[in-house]
Amino acid sequence: MRIVEDRYEGELENFHLALRFVRYEARTRTIRTFTGLTDHRIRKLWQRYCGGARELPRHRGKSPQQVGFFTRSARVRLEASLLAAAYCACGLAREEPAVRRARPAAAGLRVGTLLCDIYDYYCALVPVPAISFEHAVFLAECLRGGEQLTVRRCAKCHGMMVLERFPIRRRWCDHCLPPKGARTPRGA
Repeated sequence: MRIVEDRYEGELENFHLALRFVRYEARTRTIRTFTGLTDHRIRKLWQRYCGGARELPRHRGKSPQQVGFFTRSARVRLEASLLAAAYCACGLAREEPAVRRARPAAAGLRVGTLLCDIYDYYCALVPVPAISFEHAVFLAECLRGGEQLTVRRCAKCHGMMVLERFPIRRRWCDHCLPPKGARTPRGA
């Protein structure tokens, strides 16, 4: 039996993706969602190839679920906007359209690989990232659903920004926002 046969190719891709997720310290549920592997196989993969607790910590508990994380500071808003722009460019999210369209593709091997590639790109641009891989996956899910977070363009520089869907409407990104106390010109 040759391991390179076509019937094993899909399973090998699942294992490779699961290893990438484990190296990003993703939780078991997140890995299972994108690879389809069982919890037992994911734990064994982590123990065998990642050295267990000595090498790579394992996060336990629920995945991030608070959208306020992405709007809590200017730095996190900027980094979330960077990720959102990459998600939009790859088709994992959309800018808020005037008319609701069909949702982009759901979780799977292709989407999981794109998430890893985008997170690699993000880590290359941001030396000390404020957003973990789990939060980046949560951001993609929130933007894909569109119920809590949305992507809009800044009214001044047209850069992308991540906003909560129903708070006071922000028109400008943090860089274009006038200083406190400054008067804004009419029609701006």
